[in-house]
Amino acid sequence: MFASMKISSMKKRIGAGLAVTMLATVLGACGGGGSGETSPNSSEELKTEGAGKQDVTLSMLIDSSNNEQNSSILNQAAEIASRRSDKYNIKVRLDTVPNTDMDKKVDVLAAGSNLPDLIASAPKPVWMKRGLLADLTNWFNRSPLKDDYMYPSLLEEGRNGGKLYAVPIKADSIFLIYNKELLKKAGIANTDFTSITWDEWTAMLEQIKQAGLKAANGKDVKGFTFRISTYETAPIIFSAGGEFFTQDGTQAVFGSQEAADGLARLKGLVSSGYADKPETDYANWMSVFFNENAAFTITGGWSLTSYEEGGLDLGKLGYSTVPKIASSTSIFGPGLSFSIFESSAHKEAAMELLTAIYSPEIYKQWLALTAGVPVLASLSDDPQFADNPIKPVLSEQLNNIKPIHSDNAPSFWTKYDQLLEKVILTNTDIVSQQQLLEKDIQQEIQNNLK
Repeated sequence: MFASMKISSMKKRIGAGLAVTMLATVLGACGGGGSGETSPNSSEELKTEGAGKQDVTLSMLIDSSNNEQNSSILNQAAEIASRRSDKYNIKVRLDTVPNTDMDKKVDVLAAGSNLPDLIASAPKPVWMKRGLLADLTNWFNRSPLKDDYMYPSLLEEGRNGGKLYAVPIKADSIFLIYNKELLKKAGIANTDFTSITWDEWTAMLEQIKQAGLKAANGKDVKGFTFRISTYETAPIIFSAGGEFFTQDGTQAVFGSQEAADGLARLKGLVSSGYADKPETDYANWMSVFFNENAAFTITGGWSLTSYEEGGLDLGKLGYSTVPKIASSTSIFGPGLSFSIFESSAHKEAAMELLTAIYSPEIYKQWLALTAGVPVLASLSDDPQFADNPIKPVLSEQLNNIKPIHSDNAPSFWTKYDQLLEKVILTNTDIVSQQQLLEKDIQQEIQNNLK
């Protein structure tokens, strides 16, 4: 079971709508401009008497969550960076904005040539392509991270054109979670697996259906519960061989037969009685599983706190990679990474801060706060993470994930959710509906690339 700090962190993340758990403080909020505050890019720089170092205050744009903890961790990182540096005494000022408004805030600050020194965010290819971010390739190659980073697929999300602009400090993915006790009650022998094929899984779902189990609330126990959401259904489409966008985000490709096959399989779980009518509301969906009205669900580790708060004993749960169709590919989860803006006048000092942020003493605090698993090999077996029940499966799933490169089509997520609801709950033809939406999204991409 997670430590209390991890559970507390996940609770905040769920309340924020599954936003990336980042760092924040109420001081120096973006746009606040309180008395005596400098603008994000006007880092203070004074000569320190006697020490021969420059005092540099670096500004960082970050999500407005976990204020107290984040401020403390970053201040510690700045102290470590200062002790190690031959040139700088470093302090950090945090400029906060809700994660949902992060992209808009960057656009506004960029338009006014007022970007901060650093940003904590999920990797953003659109910022890389616009030249907003500084090249971190040389810094990374000289740092201890180069030989310590375990997941090339995660690191690749921080690259563009062969250059590295962001290094994910953590990441999440979606995988299968199951209730071992319900499987036992249905007569299923294997209740401790970490991978499964689609055919093996549907055989289990059929066995659960035939068992006719009842939950404590008197409702039938279904085999599977899922939410009508692009995020939770993408792994099935990926595993069937489908894609959503090309790697560069310039082409929508989800109108393919492979993508349609993935959706057809998902829809078939409902029509076969293996899954109840899928929920659109997050809280309702969570309640189906923690009330033990379904034996399987597909989500990330952040959901465990909701299950525990709902009264579900986490010791009953098992974890598996996404059911394998053509593969067991899942979606790249919201990951926290740090980048330096190209406009920063203090890139060298900012890179020294980044080195401290990824140092073991600071990095372990990030993971405790965000309930993550290490991306660094040197910490993979650290006792701090030994009680994380999802670590083995999540670590395996992180080696087989894909992103959805929708930066050039902001409306995609809402429109695809609407498509999912239509094709899963009605007799609408999947292929034709996907192709119609693909055409619409492609036009949006072309308009945004002009």
